[in-house]
Amino acid sequence: MCWRVRQSVQTICGWPTDTFAIDYDGSDVDSDPPHTVLLFIPGNPGCCSWYQKLLLEAVKRLGRGYAVRATSYASHGVGANIVGSESGLDNDGRSNAIAWTIDGQVEHKIQWIDELLATDFNEIPRFIFLCHSIGAHLVQRLCVIRDDILERTDLLVHLMPFIRFDPCQAHKKTILSTVAHSPNAAVHFLWTASRLASKMPKSMLDKCLKYFAGVDDNEGRKLALELVISPRMAKNFLTLGMEEIREVPERHDDESLRIIGRHCDTAMLFCGGPDHWAPHFHLEELEALRKEGKLPNNIYTEYKGDLVHDFVVHVKMVEPVVDFICRQIKSRPPPQQQQLVSGQDYGASPSEKYQLIDHRPKIRSKL
Repeated sequence: MCWRVRQSVQTICGWPTDTFAIDYDGSDVDSDPPHTVLLFIPGNPGCCSWYQKLLLEAVKRLGRGYAVRATSYASHGVGANIVGSESGLDNDGRSNAIAWTIDGQVEHKIQWIDELLATDFNEIPRFIFLCHSIGAHLVQRLCVIRDDILERTDLLVHLMPFIRFDPCQAHKKTILSTVAHSPNAAVHFLWTASRLASKMPKSMLDKCLKYFAGVDDNEGRKLALELVISPRMAKNFLTLGMEEIREVPERHDDESLRIIGRHCDTAMLFCGGPDHWAPHFHLEELEALRKEGKLPNNIYTEYKGDLVHDFVVHVKMVEPVVDFICRQIKSRPPPQQQQLVSGQDYGASPSEKYQLIDHRPKIRSKL
């Protein structure tokens, strides 16, 4: 099978944004569109290109009928056209409220999906969301806000989900919370550090990233280096990151998980480390809530202690994550193998389109 990767910069919510698409490159692709699209939302620092190899390998294993669409965050990437001017003052209609807030980034992802629906597909496919770290929180939010998107969704796959802020070590929580509530000082410090790094030889920075930060993926290290020497990117990244620490709930958002669970399954992969953003005890509490009947039974969790949170920049860790993704997707039949109700199209809700054994009640969000 031959697959085509297309990278592009799309203007979403006024911000030029890095995106990419992966499609089966068959001669009859127009007459045989994908039945399922994997929608990918990255974790911090919000750059989708880090995950291109991961997603290409996953869709190759899944085979024909699947495709990928991925987006970066607004204002996160390389170049002034992506991150904004170094002064931080934009005069081109771009709103920092989109770039620096969770609400803004959720709006950005929703507009991205709406544009995909309007322009990318002759027949509207089913969705599977793949996300990493804080991307899981953004996806959870957008699925509750937009129940029409949730109704098209068959599965959520969260990789090391940062869906609650409660690190495993109390002093880490105290330090991070203190920094998050002192935004001006923190941003100034990182801005200054980035400016200093930009004056260092790139060869020296490359060695630091490889041997001290452990970034052994060559392409990933090149991107990391460019991000490190961009003061405006540093400001965007840290300003949004502090907002995440202030706004992400301390406990699991049970109501959102219940709403999503009435429409589709959720699979979560946790790692070792220890991971401060998705620690193992979060998995244990999810399992306990599920056994108590407070969460749906279709939330699945798995733990791999030999992985770390930033697995994507460690070459040997990508393979087991691809295995997890493909196992979760292949364990659920693709749409064309489900029993279709005659006369329904892709725009129908899951309960209308498929004759499912479990006819769960449909809840429409009022948010």
